[in-house]
Amino acid sequence: MNKRRQNVLTTVDGSSSAKQQLSFDDLLHSFILDCKAKNLSPLTLRFYQDSVQQMKDAFLEQEVPLDIYSVTSRDVKNHFVAYLIDRGKSDNTVNGRIKGVKQFFRYLFEEGWMTNNIADELHVVKAEKLMIQTFTREQVANLLEQPDRKTFTGFRDYTMMMVLLETGMRISELCNLKTGDLFFKEQEIRITKGKGGKARRVPFQQTCAKIVRNYLDIRGDLETDALFVNINNEPISTRALQEKMQAYGKAAGIQGVRVSPHTFRHTMAKFYILNGGDPFTLRRILGHATLDMVEYYVELFSSDIKKQHKKFSPVENMKRII
Repeated sequence: MNKRRQNVLTTVDGSSSAKQQLSFDDLLHSFILDCKAKNLSPLTLRFYQDSVQQMKDAFLEQEVPLDIYSVTSRDVKNHFVAYLIDRGKSDNTVNGRIKGVKQFFRYLFEEGWMTNNIADELHVVKAEKLMIQTFTREQVANLLEQPDRKTFTGFRDYTMMMVLLETGMRISELCNLKTGDLFFKEQEIRITKGKGGKARRVPFQQTCAKIVRNYLDIRGDLETDALFVNINNEPISTRALQEKMQAYGKAAGIQGVRVSPHTFRHTMAKFYILNGGDPFTLRRILGHATLDMVEYYVELFSSDIKKQHKKFSPVENMKRII
């Protein structure tokens, strides 16, 4: 005769002792490995790692224990977010770090390392919108005159600037382009390594296409399929391009605006809007996940407001009586 079991459970331990033995650094390492598996960009991986490490360092500097298994959102707000604000970090910098640690805590909750999803309790601070720097038409013209197009590197730099101005692509996307990403018949560039691993198609027109074709003739056939290469026929690095841009900006005497590939991206957006382009198409060209940034471009650069104000200005329309 089978003995009847007791229906009351005396102990229930659903937690894993192995999980409780992992250190903060081990959990961070596991998080980064998970991000790599999702094919996130090296820049994103570095940003996430730096954000979480900064949080750990902030707790350590304030001599506050950081127990990853019991930390609360209030702890993070008091000893990390407030810590950054007290040290004069900009709203956008603080929000970036908050977003970084949110991803870390969300991963820990989803994987069962934490019992509370404190990521949902962490919110960005209200940030002041920054005035976006862009080039004027005159500055663009001066920059394009700087590369010595009688040299390979000069013509390459000129071509890269034209592609940036035409497409508004990110510097990493530009430096990762392959010769096979160019489709002249369709007049488009296919970006296979966009932000977040997302691919997209970016159109380019006849003038830019002609310049790129000339560059390809000068580049010649190489073992590498990298589109833009240095004098050693190796893929050009983002750092090298940034330094080139700064040098050209200095030579052109440009002041008051940072001369960088990202400024070309903002400039492309500005001229696109001023020329009557619609924000939905611009979002797809630039590869933005949402319309937020594009709507900000429209808010900053749309000429409609100025034109309407000029037309309906109360003071201007009162000239005949004042």
